[in-house]
Amino acid sequence: MKRLVSLLLSVIILLTCCVFSTNAANEEDFTPYVIDFSLTSPIYETTSESTENRASGLIISYALSLSVTGTTLKISGNTYCIADVVKSGFKNLVIQRKKTTDSTWSDYYDYGDVYSSSYSATLSTTLAVASGYQYRISCEHYGKKNLLSVQKISHTSNIVIV
Repeated sequence: MKRLVSLLLSVIILLTCCVFSTNAANEEDFTPYVIDFSLTSPIYETTSESTENRASGLIISYALSLSVTGTTLKISGNTYCIADVVKSGFKNLVIQRKKTTDSTWSDYYDYGDVYSSSYSATLSTTLAVASGYQYRISCEHYGKKNLLSVQKISHTSNIVIV
């Protein structure tokens, strides 16, 4: 009888370990994917430029925020510049995440550089993500009047828990 109970307990422990390791592996293997994406003007990639600010007063206002529904992040942002600006948007737009027990953020999904060919850019996108993490988004708001007049402002959004 003792042997049967021991065998039964061993099987239960083995199955429990398999279930927990499978769930952890599934969460780590989750690949985020964009559900929808919109910008006020056509998107195009930037050419290589200096990373320093060479002008100020081009960007009038900017915003970046996250909200969550289930395991979906809703990302909203805008960069509003003076009327003379010919290119505006977001440089290095990156979703970052961390476990609540961790102290450092890691890059999770990189949108890259997103621009409009006007003085304002409004971003709206939805991203499916893994649960069990804190998320935030960071970028540089960007405005370009001409080759020598460029302004960049670093910005990080609010933090949400999924």
